[in-house]
Parts: sequence; C-alpha cells; structure tokens
Amino acid sequence: MTATTEWVEDHFIAGDFALDFANTVFRRLPESGADLFTDTTALNAWLAHTGLLPASDDSGSGTTEADLADARALRALLWTVFDAQKEHRTIPSGAFTELLETARHRLEDLSIHPDGSTTPRTAQGAFATVALRAITLILNPPAQTIRACDRCGWFFIDSSRGRRRRWCSMKTCGNQAKAARYRSANTQDG
Repeated sequence: MTATTEWVEDHFIAGDFALDFANTVFRRLPESGADLFTDTTALNAWLAHTGLLPASDDSGSGTTEADLADARALRALLWTVFDAQKEHRTIPSGAFTELLETARHRLEDLSIHPDGSTTPRTAQGAFATVALRAITLILNPPAQTIRACDRCGWFFIDSSRGRRRRWCSMKTCGNQAKAARYRSANTQDG
C-alpha cells in the first residue's frame, strides 16, 4: 500500500496553483516519478492545502476515485500546454480545447464572484478553477517566464532578478545539482 502524501510548503514552489497542480508527481524528468496524488485522501488534502476546498473531517471524503482520475487527466493536459508554452511552441489545440471543456463542464460546481474570484463547491469545481487559471496563464502569460526545473521537470514562474533560475528549489534540486557538480570536479581532480 502506498502512503498518502503529506503536503508541505516544498510542494508549492511554482508561484501559481495551476503550476503546483501540474507538479503533483515526485519528478517529471528524466522519467515520470511517483504520483503524489496517491489516493483520494492526498487529493483532498492538496485541495484543502491550496484553499480550493475546505479541509474535510473524514479522510478523503471530499473526493472520489472518479475525481482522482479526473485530477490525473487534468495534470496531463497541464503538462502538454505548459511544456509547449515554456518551449515557445504553439499550444496544442486539442489540449487547449480539453482545458476549455474541463472548465465549461464543471462551472455548475463553482461560484464566480464579481471581483473575478472563484469558490469551488466540489472537487470538480476545484478542477474548473485550476483549468481557468491555466487558461489565464496561457492567454495572458506572466511577465516572468514559465520554466521547468533542469533536474525534476517541475514548473515554476521564474521571478529571479536575472530570469535565469534553473531549479524548482535551491533547497532540493539546486542543492543536489551543486553537490553533484562538486563531487564530479573533486573526482576528476583526485
């Protein structure tokens, strides 16, 4: 049995919750790692941690297995569109259409307020919110570039001063890369 993911701040480094949603695997590169949406409890906890849904008293009670499958399908769509965006390619029309459909079909599970904010009432409404946010990032990209970590492939908004950030987090992938470079240099010298 797989342990349920415990969400910590290190899982939320992207600068936008749609990118954080796409980052719900242990790593994307060089091959896909463990799925952090291990079960409905993990999905429910992610939605609660981001404030998209209130925390549930009963573990996993806010989400179903169908919701979990929908979350994984939405994540795959996000990978497709954000990979295209970071590589400066045309956004695939099929994936973009599916994002629009994800948002459209789930609007009844969502309240949209006059200020443009949303309040999801269900996991499906939360997925609509994530899809709408992804659509916004695609149609109105942030001034800072969307990039992916050189080591794990997680997406992030590069808000560094020189716009040359390479890692999702200096604490994890950046430290690993620097340690590997140090070991490599010292092995060659020794």
